Amino acid sequence: MKNLLKMLWLLPVLFLVSCVQEGGNDAENSKYTYETVEGDPLGAMIYTLDNGLKVYMSVNKDEPRVVTQIAVRTGSKQDPADATGLAHYLEHMLFKGTSEYGTKDWDAEQALISQVSDLYEAHRNTSDMAERKAIYAQIDSISGEAAKFAIANEYDKMIGSLGAQGTNAYTWYEQTVYINDVPANELEKWAKLESERFKELVLRLFHTELEAVYEEYNRTQDSDYRQAYYMMMGEMFKTHQYGTQTTIGTSEHLKNPSMEKIHAYFKERYLPNNMAIVLSGDIDPDETVELIEKYFGDYEKGVVPAFEVAQEAPIAEPIVKDITGVQAEFVNIGYRLPGAGTPEAMKLSVMDGILSNGQAGLIDLNLVQKQKVLRAYSSPTILKDYSMLMLSGNPRDGQDLNEVAELLRGQVEMIKNGEFEDWMVEAVVNDMKLRELKQSESNWSRAGKMVDAFIYGEEWDAVVGQYDNMAKLTKEDIVAFANEWFGENYVQVNKRLGENNATKVEKPQITPVEIDRETQSDFYLAWDSVESGRIDPVFVDYDKAITKDAFDNGVEFYNIKNENNDLFSLYYILDMGTDNDQLLPLAVEYLPYLGTSDMTAEELRKELFKLGLSFDVFSSRDRSYVVLTGLNESLEEGVQLFEKVLANVEPDEQAMNDMIEGMLKERQDAMKSKGQILFNAMSQYAQYGSDNPLKNIMSEEELRNIKPEELVNRLKEITSYKHKMFYYGPQDYKEAMATINEYHKVPAELKDYPEAKVYEEIAIDDNKVYFVDYDMVQSELLMTAKGPKFDAELAPEVNLFNQYFGSGLSSIVFQEIRESKALAYSAYSYFTMPSEKDDSHYVRAYIGAQVDKLPEATNAMMTLMNDMPRADLQFESARDAAMKQIETNRTSRASIFWSYLSAQKRGLDYDLNEKVYENLQTMSFEDLQAFFDNNIKGKPYTFSVIGNKELVNQEVLEELGTLEELTLEELFGYPEKDKSEVLVKK
Repeated sequence: MKNLLKMLWLLPVLFLVSCVQEGGNDAENSKYTYETVEGDPLGAMIYTLDNGLKVYMSVNKDEPRVVTQIAVRTGSKQDPADATGLAHYLEHMLFKGTSEYGTKDWDAEQALISQVSDLYEAHRNTSDMAERKAIYAQIDSISGEAAKFAIANEYDKMIGSLGAQGTNAYTWYEQTVYINDVPANELEKWAKLESERFKELVLRLFHTELEAVYEEYNRTQDSDYRQAYYMMMGEMFKTHQYGTQTTIGTSEHLKNPSMEKIHAYFKERYLPNNMAIVLSGDIDPDETVELIEKYFGDYEKGVVPAFEVAQEAPIAEPIVKDITGVQAEFVNIGYRLPGAGTPEAMKLSVMDGILSNGQAGLIDLNLVQKQKVLRAYSSPTILKDYSMLMLSGNPRDGQDLNEVAELLRGQVEMIKNGEFEDWMVEAVVNDMKLRELKQSESNWSRAGKMVDAFIYGEEWDAVVGQYDNMAKLTKEDIVAFANEWFGENYVQVNKRLGENNATKVEKPQITPVEIDRETQSDFYLAWDSVESGRIDPVFVDYDKAITKDAFDNGVEFYNIKNENNDLFSLYYILDMGTDNDQLLPLAVEYLPYLGTSDMTAEELRKELFKLGLSFDVFSSRDRSYVVLTGLNESLEEGVQLFEKVLANVEPDEQAMNDMIEGMLKERQDAMKSKGQILFNAMSQYAQYGSDNPLKNIMSEEELRNIKPEELVNRLKEITSYKHKMFYYGPQDYKEAMATINEYHKVPAELKDYPEAKVYEEIAIDDNKVYFVDYDMVQSELLMTAKGPKFDAELAPEVNLFNQYFGSGLSSIVFQEIRESKALAYSAYSYFTMPSEKDDSHYVRAYIGAQVDKLPEATNAMMTLMNDMPRADLQFESARDAAMKQIETNRTSRASIFWSYLSAQKRGLDYDLNEKVYENLQTMSFEDLQAFFDNNIKGKPYTFSVIGNKELVNQEVLEELGTLEELTLEELFGYPEKDKSEVLVKK
């Protein structure tokens, strides 16, 4: 316990909590006051403008960028009961512009939009199908006329021209949040644009965006996980909106929208005193709050409607429900508790850590480590009005879901009975502190934490002080808490295999609208005329950024110093994987289940956890590694323990057999995942044909014939192969090397890697179609065309092509397929940059659409892939955005090392971004057109399509190319278990 005590002494220093203070960056000169908490690791400053607008800031100078999140305290729980999905749909519409931008003639457009609004009310209030159809035809016609005055995606173009990344938004139960990541020198232009955005709601291009929401709804119908969650919430919350309505809304309400209700919702809830602007990154707080005051200070505060919390009756006895679907089986168990800011929510977080922390929780050790289930974990959901603890588990082959549920509940019973170590509460709290310390390196994590505090109305001193309060909890407190709240009052949802009888929203008749890419509003022109200056890019010099050394035994040692905190990561890396040796990755996966002669696997995990350490394993085609991470104070003891395990690990036949059974079950589960089928199996089949890396696996018979000693020998041989070590931590690298060298013993001569199997890429000379039958509402298509071998000289054109043409909200593909024609919720295209110097570039394009839209959407994509539209203003904006992203993105910390390894695999010894940036400065549209003509236009494609065979028109697929239906066994390389054994029909 010595090191645990050291850790307990050190960590509170990092999280000291004092009283809330007020002041300025320079207390004497700043005219703004803010709240802050002494010892806050984020250094958050919280301002409140006179109109009630909250401004949260956290300074992080790692790179000259700022993550911005504009949060509104409103979400699906505030949706009108007769118009569910409204908050989410409103979120979509706030990307469409205002009366100042996004329009060529607001007066003319407004008159037509008003007519459309009236027609939607009429459509909503009649049940006569013929009349509804006639009204919708009018809506479609007038919407088309209104669209002629619209300037498509003007918000996306403007925000993109700043060099913004991650532009998006999300809606959940009680929040709607609008997010960006912008260069620090563009903050004022960002503020001006966002200020205009939220001043006014214009429901422009309403019916085409509604179609996109239909598609989003249909995608949720194809997710068994989403459907099980809806079932859980519906049974858990019979009266509260958490359970009575979903964020996406009902199909009936989506088909009957009210533009009037959306406007009313916006006016009553998008108020400054119901909003927060959250910023994390390279900012000057005094200057930034002045900007926010300048652009948002004139927002008028209002009275936000009070939300009446529906009181739920106690759950008197277990509620058990079944749903069916084609994806892998699982079970969820939920318990309802009080909401955010309550003592119960705090205790829930600690109890969750005792149950599941990825290392030494009861579920981790008793169920996952001992392989009693395939996968299992616990997860708290802490909301404003209520909280929930979810226990989740996947069964092993032949295991009943009720058995999994009983095992999960058994871990809760252990807590109720006090069957866990006395030190566990303290260790869990300190583990949470360590995780937070790591997460604070990310601006996204910092901003997310501040958003949560605002949404749930938590005072910042309480947020920062939560760990001090948790540290006061005792084992007896947690036992009492578990006995009070966790009895027979749970909801259990069994997700079994069976037919997917999901409903879908049918495609309405929509006439494609015209897209104007060249016109700019007066607002855009004035906004764009303001120069922000430029930031000099910083490219990585690997020789300077990475300290390279070697031990006397020849093992290479790489170091990057952690200048930010007291955490370290130590990697043992072998440049070999499944392509070299099928047994090695198995051995690496086997390691976490093993112990030594004097320490069981469970004892090892507990010891690491007490030391504030964890270890993980990784294997791929060409690389394997084990990594030790945690508090640098424990580095020496961790290395000593780790090396002891590698040298003295003992075989466990039962653990190996259970692991193999689990692998076989995971193989079957992969066959049930449409994502695995399309983006992994079919993608590799298109690239390599039948003999591909995914199928480089041992057969079931071969797996069952493995002896545990074979795997243990492979583990003990890890350090006898050529390998390298990477240390990222705060310690002087010579000291770290000395510590490692004391325990890391290797033979005098290191072995070379076994020869790697080489997979040949197949030629794509003619259009062909691979189809897989899958029970789903939507259909998905992935197009693949082969390009030249890796060529670093193409990198600038690839970067700009992806920016201009294929990816993002302002790209040509998104505008044409989603915005103009409403043919798909998701559509994109990109040109790949191979990770290996001997691999080829590929052109890829994706469409996720309703089955009846797939032919039209595919034709639209093919038209674009053969004739790239020219839009000079959009091109210049994309080029400028690409340059600004390079100027302000920084490769830093441990990612420098992984960037270096990636460059090596491409045969490079420099930062490729430097070449990209240099060429972008002079690149013209003609250059991009030449790249398109030489590498994309007229290419033959392999079309990989997944969908329900009864719904997908096979004749349409045959028109695309030679059609071949593939079986899952052909794709994955092993037989599919007889569906009749497990299929449950409704």
